[in-house]
Amino acid sequence: MKGVNLSDYFTSSNKRSIWIYPAVAVAIFAFAGGIVVSNPQMISSITSAVAPYTPTTRYYTLIIEGADIQEGPNAVWQAWTYNGTVPGPTLYAYVGDKIVVTVYNHLNLIHSFHTHLVNYNFNSDGSQANVIAGMGVGSMIAPGENYTYYFNATYAGIFYYHCHSSDKFPISYHMAQGLYGIIMVDDPLHKPKIANDFVVTMGELGPQVTGTGAAPYIMDGIGFPGGEPALMNLYASQGFSGVAATINKTLLTFEAKVGETIRFDVIDVGNLVHSFHLHDAEIISEFANPGQPVPDAVLGLEPGTADSLLVTLTQPGIFLFHCHVVQHADAGMIGILIVLPSNGTVNSVPRPANSIYTLTTGNTTTTSTNSSVLTLTSLTGSGSGPQVSILPNSGTNETSSGYSPDVIHVVIGVNNTVTWTNNDQVTHTVTSLDGSFDSGLLQPGQMYVKTFTTPGTYQYHCQIHPWMNGTVIVSTSS
Repeated sequence: MKGVNLSDYFTSSNKRSIWIYPAVAVAIFAFAGGIVVSNPQMISSITSAVAPYTPTTRYYTLIIEGADIQEGPNAVWQAWTYNGTVPGPTLYAYVGDKIVVTVYNHLNLIHSFHTHLVNYNFNSDGSQANVIAGMGVGSMIAPGENYTYYFNATYAGIFYYHCHSSDKFPISYHMAQGLYGIIMVDDPLHKPKIANDFVVTMGELGPQVTGTGAAPYIMDGIGFPGGEPALMNLYASQGFSGVAATINKTLLTFEAKVGETIRFDVIDVGNLVHSFHLHDAEIISEFANPGQPVPDAVLGLEPGTADSLLVTLTQPGIFLFHCHVVQHADAGMIGILIVLPSNGTVNSVPRPANSIYTLTTGNTTTTSTNSSVLTLTSLTGSGSGPQVSILPNSGTNETSSGYSPDVIHVVIGVNNTVTWTNNDQVTHTVTSLDGSFDSGLLQPGQMYVKTFTTPGTYQYHCQIHPWMNGTVIVSTSS
């Protein structure tokens, strides 16, 4: 069967196309297809014992800051975030590790970092109780201040973190405004053999929204106004290109390929009951009922509850996932999983960079992220010169230079366009020491492109993780 080339809509930096069959487009709206997983013994089949693990200390840095998030064509959410995204970065650890999180408060209210981990020192609770007890008072972080929290990864599971402040507004308001995220703790002796880890936070849109038409129910900070009926209408009027234009702007989208086992880390961060349903998939519980299929393939979620779900993919297609409180799906709580053939190219489909701002008492300063940060619509222009990787775990490993290669030589007119790609799980920057260039916040999967036109030696670092340093040496062709 001849494939339909969707390279106009999904391309990687080397312009390799993603292929999908004509029936797949029908699958979006017929909701047919074939995601098939193994039997209830799946847990043991996708984990394997490994050599004894030596626990380590994992360091994370979070910045509480504002972000303008587009919610449909006519609405903007002035969100409060950890590191500029909703949800905040996912923090990873293994059982036995220590987790150290330093949080900077760049907003104009008291905020905090409270987790659902256990067996930590009370000084790291990040709640009103710290103030009352006079212990760890700084964990309720005043504007412009910072605090370091210490935790133990006691057992494997999916854990919640969120702001626990009630400064000026109730705790629920602070959380609904976007101050939440996930901590994943895996068993190092039985690591899940997964190709990708997809976080899905389900909740209600925060109150500080300007404009009209925003979806009231969101996943990972975005919602598709009008839900599946609106998606169908968009396809009918604009074809697949219209649908593609909404990917990870209002339509939450993940990619994987046939033969892979993937994990959905799902949590209800809102105040209402939600549920998670992936079309045509047997979803296997990893933590709530280990190894058991979720009844009726619908994970029910009370506020604050969570589970990780394992799915093995065998057929290509485009499959809807959504809240099965159907009114919530109709109001925007929908997304798609694109499953490519086993020989397809899985591309990062990064979330568009938000407009980051810093709040100070009495006024608001808005600073847009650098225009060279690549998003889905500009992914083909990633530069023809050297490629620099921001290494996995460089945000937690203080012995890492962070950038690879950390020293590069370029020649003006030959290879003087450099591309940095964030391959880590946390936010980074590429910031010159002389102030000549700055990427702004680079979320996982995003790229930054800089063309050098003046000879010289340019040293740069990550503003969030100062142990990360690199150098670009620029010379003329002569």
